[in-house]
Amino acid sequence: MIDLSAKIHDKFTLEFKVGFNTKQETKPLKYSDFVMNTWIFVPNSLDINAAKYSKEDFYRDLKSGVRLITPSYGLHELANDEALLPSQALITNFNTLHIAPDDTQDLTHTIKMYCAIAKSAFRDACFSASQEADATKRAASCRQFLDDSCKTVHRFRSLINQLNDENAIDRTRQVFAYGDEFLSNVLEKYTYRLRDAIRLHHPEEYPKIEALFKAVLHEERAYRDQQGYLSVKTDDAKGNEDFVFRASLLKKFTESDLYLNATKRKNTFLVEQILYSLAAGAAMVVATLSSFFFQQRYGNFTLPFLIALVISYMFKDRLKDWLRLFFAKRVSSKVFDTRTDFRVKNKYIGWSKDSVDFIDSDKIIPEVMELRSRNPLFAEVSGKDEKVLLFRKKVQLWPSELAKASPYPLRGINDILRYNITEFTRKMDNPSFPLSGTWEDNGYKPIEGKKVYHLTFVIQCVYEGKTEYKRIVVRCDRNGIIDAKVS
Repeated sequence: MIDLSAKIHDKFTLEFKVGFNTKQETKPLKYSDFVMNTWIFVPNSLDINAAKYSKEDFYRDLKSGVRLITPSYGLHELANDEALLPSQALITNFNTLHIAPDDTQDLTHTIKMYCAIAKSAFRDACFSASQEADATKRAASCRQFLDDSCKTVHRFRSLINQLNDENAIDRTRQVFAYGDEFLSNVLEKYTYRLRDAIRLHHPEEYPKIEALFKAVLHEERAYRDQQGYLSVKTDDAKGNEDFVFRASLLKKFTESDLYLNATKRKNTFLVEQILYSLAAGAAMVVATLSSFFFQQRYGNFTLPFLIALVISYMFKDRLKDWLRLFFAKRVSSKVFDTRTDFRVKNKYIGWSKDSVDFIDSDKIIPEVMELRSRNPLFAEVSGKDEKVLLFRKKVQLWPSELAKASPYPLRGINDILRYNITEFTRKMDNPSFPLSGTWEDNGYKPIEGKKVYHLTFVIQCVYEGKTEYKRIVVRCDRNGIIDAKVS
């Protein structure tokens, strides 16, 4: 299946998180195919078209980060089941440390995976508790979250306390410290997030569990101070710049083993060379036939023949370029621009292909046009309409090879797509302008209007014969994105 979510990443960037999940079967399929087509409807007034917004411009504005989907474990089972794979692997690798103290590769990988899995478990448990509808169950879920969070972190720290000069080297201590600080950041982040959600949406219930949140957060802050970890400060002169920078580094370090070895290359090189050769050959045939014709008519070494020969070669060059453009236009909609190969520890697990083109409205399938909910007035004004970009993505994963890549249950990959719309805002009007006015208390009060543009994304996801659609409407002005609504 394909899991798709969208959010505003920053003022000018949309983020799409696309999860390509393979089936978990006893005998995995040889490969799983996924297709994602995205139609981007752009107002004609923004002057975005094929001549001014090329494929290179689109890929410049699109940033893709591909990583493995974090193995899924519940926070409660992670906190209480010591036989669970992440906990057992951590303990086993730690206990064998004294056999080969200089070989920390397996232990480092286990620490990273434990921390990454714990982070996902924290996030899911926090969201589940904050979305609980029943008040009694919501309070119980908050207590359970705090209890399980502390147990999960303390289980990791119990191993740190066992380190001594005889069975540890500096590298081991350092990696454990990175993992410990990362888990501390995660514990604080989601505890504060859950506390704020309860306090904002259920203010009548918050006083009953406030003491529990305070106890956990005060205890964690005391531990951070004891270990010398950076913490968020209300009076930091640099706006907690150092903390944010270090937290980002810890996140990248901890999740580094989930990122794929992705090799990207141009997918159309061979096709282009064949088509360009055909274009050159066709132009050469025309030029040669012209030469033969004028040679027979005017003879060799005559001025008319020389002039005809020069003109035929001039025409040959123009014809070759025209044929190249003709072939490129016809083929671009049928082949992909780029191909990315995925590997985990040098094991090939699949590939991804991408392509983008401007398309005519009459080539859009009815289901997409229905979701677009296009205002008929657009087509009536001066006969103009929206410009439409079609971004195509096809992914193929090999579940059997994915299963061999790690002892952890790997379900698939996440592709984090970030699309910057700065180019779309260049020709937007002022975000506000005088609209009219009104007289109030014998005084004139001007009224301003807001100039807002709408970018519509309609996304089609196809997997195992099933087709799903999502519609995202982005409201924006010259100052950036205002909001994005998913339906």
